[in-house]
Amino acid sequence: MKRIAIVGVGNILMSDDGCGSHIAEALMNSIEGVDVIDLGSTGIAGIESLKDYDVLIIIDAMLTDKEVDVVKINLEVNLDEVASTVLDLKYSGSHGLGIQSVLTMLKLMGSSSEVYIIGCKPYSLEPKIGLSEEVKKNLPKIAEALLKVMSDFKINYDEEEIKRRVLQVANRCQ
Repeated sequence: MKRIAIVGVGNILMSDDGCGSHIAEALMNSIEGVDVIDLGSTGIAGIESLKDYDVLIIIDAMLTDKEVDVVKINLEVNLDEVASTVLDLKYSGSHGLGIQSVLTMLKLMGSSSEVYIIGCKPYSLEPKIGLSEEVKKNLPKIAEALLKVMSDFKINYDEEEIKRRVLQVANRCQ
C-alpha cells in the first residue's frame, strides 16, 4: 500500500497564505491510512518528514489565474532548480524556502514521490490571522479538488466528512 500524506503549507499569520495549514489542521485524524501534516512555514525543517512518502498532496496558496488549481509535479532533478534552491538557502535561511525549493530538496534527497499541489488563489497576504471572504467562498472547490486527487488512490475516506471539515475552516478563521 502506498504511503500517502496530505500536507498543508503556509503562514497562518499572513491571511490567505495560511490556507493550506488551516485545512490540514481541520483534516487531522480524519482519513484512515493517510498522514495529515501541517508543515506551516517551516521550510527546510519539514523536508525530512516528507521524503519517504509515495504520494504527497500539498495544499498551499498559489499565484494562479484560477481560484483553485491542481498541478502534478515532476520530481526530475533540474540544474536550474538546484541553483535557485541554493540561492534560496543562502539568502532566506531555513524558514523562507518556497514550495519549489522544498520540492527540489526532496528530489536531491532521492524522493520519488508523486506530488500533487492543490493551489488556492490568495486574495490577501496582509499580516492577519484568518482567511479572506474570497478564499472562504472557494473552500468547497478546494474540498472537491482534494477528493478528486484522493480518488486516484485506494484511500478509505468519508467524502461528506472531508467536505464538512474543510468547510468548517471558514468558521474557525473569522
